[in-house]
Amino acid sequence: YGMAARTFDPSGKINAAATGRGMTLNANYGRSLKAIGEEHRFLDAVEMRELTGSSYYLGGLYTPGTVMIQPADYIRGFAAGLASKVDMFERSPVLKLERLGRTWKAFSRNGTVTAPKVILGVNGHIDDFGYFRGRLMHIFTYASMTAPFTSKSTGKDRWALLPADPMGATVRKISSDGSSRIVIRTRFTYDWAVQVSEKRLAGIAAEQRASLDARFPDLKDVPFEYVWAGRLCLSRNHVPAFGEIEEGLYSACCENG
Repeated sequence: YGMAARTFDPSGKINAAATGRGMTLNANYGRSLKAIGEEHRFLDAVEMRELTGSSYYLGGLYTPGTVMIQPADYIRGFAAGLASKVDMFERSPVLKLERLGRTWKAFSRNGTVTAPKVILGVNGHIDDFGYFRGRLMHIFTYASMTAPFTSKSTGKDRWALLPADPMGATVRKISSDGSSRIVIRTRFTYDWAVQVSEKRLAGIAAEQRASLDARFPDLKDVPFEYVWAGRLCLSRNHVPAFGEIEEGLYSACCENG
């Protein structure tokens, strides 16, 4: 749909390692990639510093063929591309779903939609519709975003790092109009609630502040402008809640992180 590089960037992926365990995990991952003929390249500490401006990382593993997206821009662009073929109803949460003969009827506060087939793409909320109850786990992940800054100590204009160790931090730098921001994501909690408390957010933001300062001490005076949490869904056997669950009703839920 003609999305700009800032929205859909085929820049590849970097698994960053900051510990000996992370380096070992990257080495193991590299051997697996080599065994299946998948292109990849190891980055040393100097290359990681050139990319990020930080001396925190010992190395990285780069794999091409993946993309980095700006989620909000991507969804808007995707919706615009489909606009001539579909009807979209925003800010219209479905409050009830009923089967009426051979069709399904979705009810919102402002109206109803009837269709012969329905796909539920609601992730962990699938159990609120009465399906897969007691079989899904609801996990909150947390992220913080800095205020805009102009410091030149953070390497190239755009980069994104996934942790080689799953317990590590995801870090991303975005730049536009002469300033940059860094987003950092660490920590997760198991919680059945739909929302987390402000106290919980503040506590985890403090931990993320320490993680950011360890990587970029020059940014210690740049505050976080946004802190948030989001739910993801896991199943005990790592299989998605996918397929036809009633006649004409399909589930595409539980992405398993």
